Amino acid sequence: MLKFLKIKEEHLALILGWRTDPDVTRFMFTDIENDPEAQKKWYQKTLLDRSSRYWVISYQDQLIGTVYLTDIDRHNRHCSWGYYIGEPASRMIGGLIPPYLYNYVFHEMKFCKLIAEVMEGNRNVMKMHEMFGYRLVGRYEKHIYKYEKYHDLYVYELLAETWNALPRYKRFVAEFE
Repeated sequence: MLKFLKIKEEHLALILGWRTDPDVTRFMFTDIENDPEAQKKWYQKTLLDRSSRYWVISYQDQLIGTVYLTDIDRHNRHCSWGYYIGEPASRMIGGLIPPYLYNYVFHEMKFCKLIAEVMEGNRNVMKMHEMFGYRLVGRYEKHIYKYEKYHDLYVYELLAETWNALPRYKRFVAEFE
């Protein structure tokens, strides 16, 4: 059903299209130009970066979005993460993606904490984080400048023991290439 495939060069045009779609970029911290050469440079950089990992999400054999880990700290066993669903018809399953990633990070990578940052106004993602056991640990006021104004940034954390106390999500397991 769901697969998490390592991003390859053949995915770059599709990802660039998603990443520059106004519905996707609305709550992202940065906007990028629709520039295939810049996209290739970004990809080459990710191949060398041990502090991040990127996957394309495949649902019923259709590529629908991306999920990624950033600021990977192997010594302290924590990282940040994010994702987006690029295919409009698949956005309804967006809430199913996080449990797969959480199980991967906490059970396969054996990390103790995930960190999520959410831009002000993204109420659906804030509610989703709270539903999965995150706790709000802080707010950076006027942290993101976008749409010609400043936005607050909310910081959440999810601990492995909090996640593991929610047994109904243990079955959300998939391979991450």
